[in-house]
Amino acid sequence: MESNLIRQLSLFGFTQNESKAYVALTKHFPSTGYEISQRSGVPRSAIYDILQRLEVSGIVSTEGTKPVKYTPIPPDQLAIKLASQFEHNIYELRSMFKEYSTDTAEENTWNIKGYTAMIDQARSLIDSAEQSILCSLWSREYDALREQLKGASKRGIETVCFSFTEIKDPGCVLFSYGINEETLRKIWHRQIVLVVDKKHILLGSAEHTTENRSIWTDNPAIRNIALNYIILDMTLYSQRQKKNIEPYSTLFMPEESKGLEALIG
Repeated sequence: MESNLIRQLSLFGFTQNESKAYVALTKHFPSTGYEISQRSGVPRSAIYDILQRLEVSGIVSTEGTKPVKYTPIPPDQLAIKLASQFEHNIYELRSMFKEYSTDTAEENTWNIKGYTAMIDQARSLIDSAEQSILCSLWSREYDALREQLKGASKRGIETVCFSFTEIKDPGCVLFSYGINEETLRKIWHRQIVLVVDKKHILLGSAEHTTENRSIWTDNPAIRNIALNYIILDMTLYSQRQKKNIEPYSTLFMPEESKGLEALIG
């Protein structure tokens, strides 16, 4: 558990020794530098420089002089602090990029290699949603994206998920056959289809490997295929389960398909 926490802190710019010192300090405080060194395993020769950097960053505070004792910022406050810094850094980065004039294509397609990269991209797309999210997922991928989907729904984003598998604790509108994932896996390949704001699409295989292949695109043709693919599955579901999905199929249906439906209606 502690090693995972130290690894997670490293993602936010902490060195390994800074992470060890902070984690050790959250367990026993206020503490002297010597005590922190003993409990964290950080060499005594390095601990004071590390604590000084953490103090300058507002992550620890000091009291007394002989000896100086250190107190950590509470973990929940640290999380807020890091989130604020991250948002500020992103804002600064965007501002700097505006200075560069680049010609971008109207349509983009990005190949994604690896399961972890795919999930990270899905989370980013969901967090960026402004109007709607429609997805077709298996339970494992839903679990990985649950917090983002719940957050989107709470923000007022129209969020709808279809799944052949059993989904527990859904945080959005869900249409599910409730099939055991392991049972389905024996006869069907795992995949993901995610459409955000009827514009951004993530689709492909969802195998938990470094060789997994998926794509992100805003190509209109692929968007229509993805939307119609999920809506067809939802329509068949509604017929079999005797449930009304019309409000959602109407909402997400591509404009071109609405015209065809009117002709064959």
